[in-house]
Amino acid sequence: MLRMATVVLACFAVAVVGVIALDDRTAGAEWNEYGKDWDESAPVQKSLGEAEGLGDQMFYIEWTVKAAPDSQAEITGYVYNDEGEAADNVELRIIALDAAGRPVDSVVRPVRGEVPGLGRAFFDARVPAGASFRVQVASFEFEAGGGA
Repeated sequence: MLRMATVVLACFAVAVVGVIALDDRTAGAEWNEYGKDWDESAPVQKSLGEAEGLGDQMFYIEWTVKAAPDSQAEITGYVYNDEGEAADNVELRIIALDAAGRPVDSVVRPVRGEVPGLGRAFFDARVPAGASFRVQVASFEFEAGGGA
């Protein structure tokens, strides 16, 4: 009984430390190879484990959204790779939600280039406008072989 209580307490402590570490990662203003600058004034949203999938276990996403012309939205952000191997052919599923939080539209957009192991890659996508959005990794391939 004492061993089980110790294991549960240790798991809880690890989870708390993990959440604190994720909150300490900030996107910050930075130029990347595509010449885009992060919009510091926009609120950063994190997509963590909103759907059960392999991509949600190996990646997390920080993103912002702003209105674009022609009833569109522009979503920009970073995909973070928590694995030690670089990921190629990463695709994001962007789900538009209505005011009640129900999905109304879904599109898949690629992340240009690779997402380095234990690193991040910038992305930007134009999508149909929605009240809010959910962004998650839809598919990827690891350079050394396996993927989803």
